[in-house]
Amino acid sequence: MVVTSSRLHAVRYWQAITKYIDEKGYSELNALVAFSGTVYADGLSFTEPGLNRFPESETAARFGGEDYQVLIVAEKFQTGFDQPLLHTMYVDKLLTGLNAVQTLSRLNRTLPGLKEDTFVLDFRNEADEIVKAFEPYYGETVAPPTDPNLLYDTRNAVFYEWDVLRPEEVEAAVAVLLSGTRKEDHGMFYGALDPAVERFTALDIENRATFKQALDRFVRTYSFLSQIVSFSDSKLERDYVYCKALAMLVKTPADDGGIDLGSEVQLSHLRNEVTFSGPLSTDADTGEVQSIFGDGGGRKHEAPLEHLSQIIERLNDRFGLDLSEADQLLFDQFEEAWAADGELGAQARSNSLDNFRFAFDRKFMSTIATRQDLNETIFKKIFDDEDFRDVLSEFYVRKLYDRLRQEPE
Repeated sequence: MVVTSSRLHAVRYWQAITKYIDEKGYSELNALVAFSGTVYADGLSFTEPGLNRFPESETAARFGGEDYQVLIVAEKFQTGFDQPLLHTMYVDKLLTGLNAVQTLSRLNRTLPGLKEDTFVLDFRNEADEIVKAFEPYYGETVAPPTDPNLLYDTRNAVFYEWDVLRPEEVEAAVAVLLSGTRKEDHGMFYGALDPAVERFTALDIENRATFKQALDRFVRTYSFLSQIVSFSDSKLERDYVYCKALAMLVKTPADDGGIDLGSEVQLSHLRNEVTFSGPLSTDADTGEVQSIFGDGGGRKHEAPLEHLSQIIERLNDRFGLDLSEADQLLFDQFEEAWAADGELGAQARSNSLDNFRFAFDRKFMSTIATRQDLNETIFKKIFDDEDFRDVLSEFYVRKLYDRLRQEPE
């Protein structure tokens, strides 16, 4: 198994490994790939069934058979996957905490007579950090009980403790998303979120913060529990889709962290150096597993504002795009449109950056949705990739806030 850091990386690995197998003439060796959705790169679209040439429901069963011995994954099959033949894992992704334990434990299935050992080649993680991740699960593991009604409790808190979400709006918005086949349907879906965003913005700061916390809690809880429990209530999935999209649009002062580009640095040169080789051992007799549903809060840092060209250069590396000077001019056009918006100017001059961010987020998505015909690649990236959208939105909200506050009324 090759564990990659993104869906695009999974596609690239599959292409490289398949090419290498062909060049070497290894007729009995083949690679599979596993990831969700569609990856757009090099002017083409890639899916798991398209690359494997059979339905994704067959991927798990075919891996480990006579035809396929290599599986390249992006999130999928890192947890809950049981293939006793799995012997070796190549890790090109940062693993922490429970995710590290669940991923590496795919190798733990025994197969007497055919599998005597296992092997991990890790390009990204430190041995000490992996040991630390396994410590709570070594020896006796104690975990607090989980309330079976937790998911419904978190959902009800979001829907009924604030007058922000309306069931009829949720149903209509998700229906647009699921039935949409045109690129315009993305804009219609996000436009259907506007009433909820307006009601959220009308809340006072304290209620905005508590609502956002409850919203994130429901999204996080469903995302986790749906991996291990099959829910027969289709409304839960519908509400999750809506709430996940809404969570991207609403922000609170607690969300104000700067533009984090650290994860966008990609490999350009490789130096092979063994930093550790051998077995890892833990010393703990008892470990306590903490709930995954904590507040998740952390120290926020103000990030310095960078030039758009620098950010685009790193986005190109990370997302496999080829954004050019012409694309930068497109973003410049967006900026000028926002700068000329009298409503935004008034809000920038009379509000804090945190409050201005609420107004700008709506303008940002509205502008992209109404001008999507100018660059379909960028449009899809903004609507489909949360990281890409957040970097651009945060860059412009800070830049425009400073610019508009300096301009005369």
